[in-house]
Amino acid sequence: MVMLRNSPERYGIISQTLHWIIVVFVSIQFVVGSIAADLPLGMQRLILLSRHKSIGMTIFILMILRLLWRLSNQVPLLPAEMSSHEQRLARLIHWLFYILLLCIPVAGWINSSASNLTVSWFGIFNWPDLVEPDKYIATIAKGTHKILVWTLLAIISLHTMAALRHHFILKNNILIRMIPGFKGKTGKETIL
Repeated sequence: MVMLRNSPERYGIISQTLHWIIVVFVSIQFVVGSIAADLPLGMQRLILLSRHKSIGMTIFILMILRLLWRLSNQVPLLPAEMSSHEQRLARLIHWLFYILLLCIPVAGWINSSASNLTVSWFGIFNWPDLVEPDKYIATIAKGTHKILVWTLLAIISLHTMAALRHHFILKNNILIRMIPGFKGKTGKETIL
């Protein structure tokens, strides 16, 4: 039986699905953004940046949905053997993800608006400009966007290492509870 909502032991399928879709889109964003940044000005760069903006706005909407879902659901309990310091750090990292994954698209959107460039969603519709064209604002927004992206990369690395540590060294259910379908015969998570 598929569990839609979170339980005290694990995340439900909606949280899991949103998590992994966002992971895929963020991974694509790093690749597309890096490739576009290295291209000379031209049509190929504009096409890649247009896709980058569309995916960024998709992440923005998914993060709003994920935040609303999180606020309306319980969060699985952290293992009792985790120190209060580790638990606070884990909560902080999760909230940093929410903040960064909402702020990064907004900074990019402000940069585009201030650069007098349209933010389109896959050519289906255009997002409204957030600010009037302004080179100074564009420069600040672009720099902010880059700093936030590098911060996100650092947080992702920390999060991934912590999840692997919990799974392979501490052998608890932290990693498994976010992976769909990993339950033991009794319905409880098992360690791979």
